[in-house]
Amino acid sequence: MLQVGIRISLFLVSWLSVIFLPDKKKLFVKYLPVTLFSSMILMCEIFFFTTHKWWKVKGGQKNMTHTAFLLLFGPYIVLNIWVFYLSKGKFLLYALINIVGDLIYAFPVIALFKKLNIFTIKVKSSYFFLLVLADAFLNYGFQKVYERLTHQTMYLPKE
Repeated sequence: MLQVGIRISLFLVSWLSVIFLPDKKKLFVKYLPVTLFSSMILMCEIFFFTTHKWWKVKGGQKNMTHTAFLLLFGPYIVLNIWVFYLSKGKFLLYALINIVGDLIYAFPVIALFKKLNIFTIKVKSSYFFLLVLADAFLNYGFQKVYERLTHQTMYLPKE
């Protein structure tokens, strides 16, 4: 029961934090493509980890699905938007925020989740940190390419 409460709380708290974002609609529209892209990447990673039994959730497949859904569509999506908003397109700031956040996630947070029997990851924390950091840099690259492409199409001459 504690695990369910923690999962739901993470989901709700992350979405409640959106209250503090300025111009929410504009930010969601601006960062929706990169958020969807990174969510698809994360779903593939979850599938890979599950297939190779590197990720385990107490309670079987049903709890694994619920946990993946609540983390993916809760903290993961909202934190992506927050990090892009806070970094304002500056790579060094984006990298710093992600390095600190990913270190916290890969080491104490994952250890806490394991201790609370929410889930366990059977990959060294240092490797997991490198994976989530690589995901962050992939997201940044995607967002920059997306912004460049949409900016160019906005200024194409009309026929």
